[in-house]
Amino acid sequence: MISDFKSLLTIIKNHPNFQQFSVTYQNNSALMIAKEQFSLLVVNCHDWQNTESMNEYIGSPADHVTFIICAGTTDELSQISDCDHSAAYAHKLSLPASPDEIRINLDNLFRLQDLLLRSHTEKYKIIKSSEEVKYVLSVSRELNGVRDIPKLLNLILKKAREVTSADAGSVYTLDVPDGGSVLDGTLKFRFTQNDSVQQNLAEFALPISDKSIVGNAVIHGKAIRIPDLYDLESDHALNPFGVSHDRSWDKKTGYESHSMLTVPMFDISHSTIGVIQLINCKRNSHSKLLSPDDFKREVIPFGDEHLEYAMIVAQQAGIALENAKMQDDIYQLFDSFVNASVSAIEIRDPTTSGHSHRVATLTMKLAETVNRTQHGPYAKTQFNDDQMLEIKYASLLHDFGKLGVREHVLTKAKKLYPDEFRMIRERFSLIRSCIENEFLKKQIEILRYPEKYPMDIAFEDFEQERDRKLRELEDFYRFISEANEPTVLEQGGFELLRDIANCSFHDPVMGKRPYLLSGELKALSVSRGSLTAEEFSEIQSHVTHTYEFLRTIPWGSRLSNVPQIAAKHHEKLDGSGYPTGAATEDIPVQSRIMTIADIYDALTASDRPYKKSVPSQHALDILMMEVQSGKVDAELYRLFTEAKIYQMLHQ
Repeated sequence: MISDFKSLLTIIKNHPNFQQFSVTYQNNSALMIAKEQFSLLVVNCHDWQNTESMNEYIGSPADHVTFIICAGTTDELSQISDCDHSAAYAHKLSLPASPDEIRINLDNLFRLQDLLLRSHTEKYKIIKSSEEVKYVLSVSRELNGVRDIPKLLNLILKKAREVTSADAGSVYTLDVPDGGSVLDGTLKFRFTQNDSVQQNLAEFALPISDKSIVGNAVIHGKAIRIPDLYDLESDHALNPFGVSHDRSWDKKTGYESHSMLTVPMFDISHSTIGVIQLINCKRNSHSKLLSPDDFKREVIPFGDEHLEYAMIVAQQAGIALENAKMQDDIYQLFDSFVNASVSAIEIRDPTTSGHSHRVATLTMKLAETVNRTQHGPYAKTQFNDDQMLEIKYASLLHDFGKLGVREHVLTKAKKLYPDEFRMIRERFSLIRSCIENEFLKKQIEILRYPEKYPMDIAFEDFEQERDRKLRELEDFYRFISEANEPTVLEQGGFELLRDIANCSFHDPVMGKRPYLLSGELKALSVSRGSLTAEEFSEIQSHVTHTYEFLRTIPWGSRLSNVPQIAAKHHEKLDGSGYPTGAATEDIPVQSRIMTIADIYDALTASDRPYKKSVPSQHALDILMMEVQSGKVDAELYRLFTEAKIYQMLHQ
């Protein structure tokens, strides 16, 4: 039995049970026992409470010791405090004990060390894996949060370089014609990034060939990793993948391309849609490669971990790029639909051709001006990209409801429709014939029955009466023609129209008939413009039709305000607008902006059948009167005039 610390030292040194251990004596009070990468420091219990001695053990070669063993008799150990020196694991070894018991104790401690090491290793792996998963998820979220394809491609390249410590890189997209194969397509060079030198390369396209590295990656759908391009043979047939490296660009720029990693990007159906090419993996991701020595010192081959991370980013990038392309396709499709809708409006009313696009141009420009203003009531108003798109679509489609207005009302140029005026012209021609027939009948009757008339009667008297009636009829017709124009009716015009309508003639077929029908009188009596109250109400209803049409479209949360913005562009701040007479607070700023654009273009547009265009300054004066009467937003009008936005239509 081993009963004291001195005997313990001797037994460990000489007994065969301990020969497999590496034993190093610190002094007569301590020894180091090592097995593989593990070690134990055994100290005398009398030294345990000597802080100076213990610090010497722990702070010297013993600073790598994981466990400390305090050896002594049961009585000695019971009298000392718990083993709490340093951050090391401390244990007690009670004596007396047999060599086998001591060996078992030591083996258990080494085994415990091994388990702890494995535990720490697994914990580190778990933590690392958790961080990797979090990073991959963050990359996925970031990539899938971008819909602008150029921005997305730059972000994809940036993330791929980050995870691989690549100094430089490029990204390509694949264009394949409909129905064609990969070999029928082209690779489009889109963007490049370089931490060490400035490179501004324009987009270019290159045919797909397995002789190029990017082409090879596309054709075979596999990553290509080259440790050092400068080690490739001049004969490309002798190189991996049959590739070669042209150093002319390196010589021209002074930037050496050594290690390379090229990974394809796939869509959800695993079809290649692009390539990420990474150049020069760096030991230190923050270092710059500016001299030949920098390349020798810092550049290393891309490792397995770099390849794994690059492929993860490429996989996420492919999905994000496909989503962005689908989003872009949807946008292009919807944008085409909107423009087709505008064309449909203009086909029905060619006289307003271009109005919707001009209103959209002015509205968008004024909205951009509001975004930039730093003073006044709109200093804090900011329209984001989605809101600007809402404004664009709402202004393009603001008149779409005119498709629900009868075409002859929509295009009515004068107070009477062409058919109505033609009927009046034919009626007056009939009246003229009736007057002339009446004169001829009297002449015939005098000739046939002279005894019924005075001897001094003359045909001239009848001719004068006939001519008077014909002149009166001509004056009536001329006035009706003038009253038919969409201008303000002259003084006394209403009374004269009523007098004409009260006149009648005898139709040989239909009997007594008025000069003007009630509907014709009503239309000609319109005081201004060309529309009756009912027709004007029908025109106004286009706003309601617009709203009802637009709200059937699933705009989604991003563009949900399009129907509301378009529906309020004829509302006025004083409540006098239509269709609802909305109050100021219920009219969106976007609609107020469109109101100014709509009024200005309607006033200054080329001559229309029912109105003349007015000069730009006159249109601004009319808008100013609307502002002064509280109908149009004064601040928006100020921005519109001070920024000279209206000049966009006259350039």
